[in-house]
Amino acid sequence: PEPPGAPQLPAVPAPDPPVPGCGVPDDEAFPLDTRIHGGPAGYTAGGPFQDWRLDLTNTTGSPCSGIHPVLVLTDRDRVLRPEQIRFEFYDAGAARWHPVAFQETSEAENVGVFTDFGGFAVPAGETLTVPVRLAFRAGTAPGEVLVNAAIVQRRGADGDWIGDSGDYRLTIGPTGRATPAEPSESTGPTASAEPAEPPKSTKGPEGTESAKPPEPPKPSRPADPAGPTAPPGSTAPARPTGTPVPSTTPTRPPSPSGEAPAQTPPTVPELAHTGSASDARARALAPFAVALLLLGAALVRAGRRHRHS
Repeated sequence: PEPPGAPQLPAVPAPDPPVPGCGVPDDEAFPLDTRIHGGPAGYTAGGPFQDWRLDLTNTTGSPCSGIHPVLVLTDRDRVLRPEQIRFEFYDAGAARWHPVAFQETSEAENVGVFTDFGGFAVPAGETLTVPVRLAFRAGTAPGEVLVNAAIVQRRGADGDWIGDSGDYRLTIGPTGRATPAEPSESTGPTASAEPAEPPKSTKGPEGTESAKPPEPPKPSRPADPAGPTAPPGSTAPARPTGTPVPSTTPTRPPSPSGEAPAQTPPTVPELAHTGSASDARARALAPFAVALLLLGAALVRAGRRHRHS
């Protein structure tokens, strides 16, 4: 017994109940059929988001929950960098878009985990369609990219491989016309990177504006396609999904700007930005996200070998 007046220790919260397994453990077939569809064949570096879909079909007789897709992008020339990828998925339950942070593996693959939420749930025998959108920043090297999704069910700090999509091949073209600049996560509407209104001061000789009759207004200089869309202080965008990165500044792909359809929900600040609830969730998801980063790439490689053997 504790002596009278001893301070009471805070109660330790009970661990989350284990998530029921999805499907039969020994079954060779995946319990979730996974399909990527609706995506374009070509993307422009520095261009707007392109929409596509990720279908998750539960082929079992029981619901599957705690589902976290792991997206893997592999370019042919192995020059694509994580900070050049802009990717978001839509969480219908929270009615918002979640940005996905990518990390580079030792195999020069770019891996992003769908976290910052409790995971998808798919009822028995039904299909859940997840809207996603992808873009590449200005300066991304042209080339072919292979996209795959490994589907993982979270089980504690680890996960079970329960699905694998086919290949989605796309081609990144060279940077085209400048696209609107993206706002930072904490700002409201920002100025567009497209040609601005004519400057209020003339471009005459430095000094006076009235030294000679003003020349006809010169068209404003088009924005440098590579400038505003270069990774804004972002090395490996590393945290909207709770993924830890050995960096002193957690970053993520900036929120979408006017490129996104007006009717779509706005992007919100990333995970663990402020508030104790977000901080606690980030700490809880951190080891899980790391495990998925490593697991996802390995699973995709194994799936490719299996499909092509």
